[in-house]
Amino acid sequence: MGNSKSKEITKHAKVAFTPEQLQQLEKLFAGLNGGKDLVERSFLSHFPENPDFSIKLFNWMVERSPNHSVDYTNFVGLLELLLKELKDYYLSDYKFRNLEKFELFALISLECLENDKDSINRFAVSYSQGSIVLRELLNIYSGGQITNSQRNDLAARSVTNTIFDQKDEMPFNQFVSMAKAQLIYANKLCKHYFNVKFLGEQSQIQIPRLNTSSFILNDQVLALLQLSSPDFSKIKQLQLQFSSSVSEDDMDHIADIVINAQKPLLFIFRNREDESQNDTFQQQVFGAYISIDPTLETHYIRRKLKDPLNILYSDNDPKSLYFGDEKSFLFSLLPKYQLFMSTFDQRSKQCFAYINNRSFKVDQPLGLAFGGDGKGNHRIWLDENLKGNATCRINNQCDLTYEMGYILEPHIEFLNVWHFYLLIKLTCIEIWSVEEKEANTLLQSKIVEAGKENTQQKEVEQQKESVIEQK
Repeated sequence: MGNSKSKEITKHAKVAFTPEQLQQLEKLFAGLNGGKDLVERSFLSHFPENPDFSIKLFNWMVERSPNHSVDYTNFVGLLELLLKELKDYYLSDYKFRNLEKFELFALISLECLENDKDSINRFAVSYSQGSIVLRELLNIYSGGQITNSQRNDLAARSVTNTIFDQKDEMPFNQFVSMAKAQLIYANKLCKHYFNVKFLGEQSQIQIPRLNTSSFILNDQVLALLQLSSPDFSKIKQLQLQFSSSVSEDDMDHIADIVINAQKPLLFIFRNREDESQNDTFQQQVFGAYISIDPTLETHYIRRKLKDPLNILYSDNDPKSLYFGDEKSFLFSLLPKYQLFMSTFDQRSKQCFAYINNRSFKVDQPLGLAFGGDGKGNHRIWLDENLKGNATCRINNQCDLTYEMGYILEPHIEFLNVWHFYLLIKLTCIEIWSVEEKEANTLLQSKIVEAGKENTQQKEVEQQKESVIEQK
């Protein structure tokens, strides 16, 4: 039973896998096509979240197998490329074998069958191909559970818009480099993904859960944020605190949420351009993730709870109206995906977010803002009255808190305003509070296992002592 094929491999060459892993792979191979050479549909049931990718993976393996036949030996050799590091390769002998896991994932997704690295680097990736790669990458998080209402590619297209920036195509190596710059965890995700699929590692590929439906967020958007933000990957669940089509009294509710916040907050805004002549529109989505350390006394909470009589802090101190910490960032989701992290240079004013309401009775501008230099000049500014002639601004370049760059298109400076033939209108606001994951479960499991080993060791020692006493 069991190890005949694996033993046959190890007779002739070293392999990167342990005997236990080879047993797993042999069992998996037997289940894919009854122990016979793989066929096109072999991986379909194994990749429910990416059925197209499963066929591409088979074709990629066929092209790189002697006689174009994926038997068990070829299967194990190719999995070295997908699962192991370069220093561990024994069976694989390809000129491009030192490519990172995301590069291999992209080659499979693109159905690029080149065997030479120079040829691969010259391979041109079109805009539509790039969008498919990113969509399949984001779908890794879904586990095949994406519902029809969430099945859209806006998030993937948003990243593709940023990478290609109106280009029709670009070389493969340039595409990969720019994709990794946007999605900093892409390589780590692909490596883990292949190990989950082929070695049965327990999956920790999870996006935050939503406690209710959202007009803006879906699985792909959450996966996108998690792939690119160090702090966002710690989130377990998002709790909706506020959702509204924009109305006049919104700022009162928003101020109450901020005052009572003891957890990070995710602010999302949807904007729309209406073309009055042909009744078409373009949506824009942007927002801010404001990290709040509950151990720090910040903003109005500090004065309200720690200094109710305003003995230590002046009502007119503008700094007391700011909240957040250096883990905060701004972002654009549509039409392009961009993150603007907080800066750490000496000029940074750390004006992460700002709120002032009439109930505060502080002689400072009334509204909600993100970024700035401590003297106004906010990156995003929303008036107390969000409707009517409110002078809500965006894309202010005088920001000493976050990285520079246009959050929306350069021609959009004011929200809720006519711009030539366009009516630019803020249409929706959502605010979510963040529930972070519990302590590292892997560390907990190690502690449990260590405890079991100690218990077993004690039992063995007690048995030995009992035997000695009986003698």
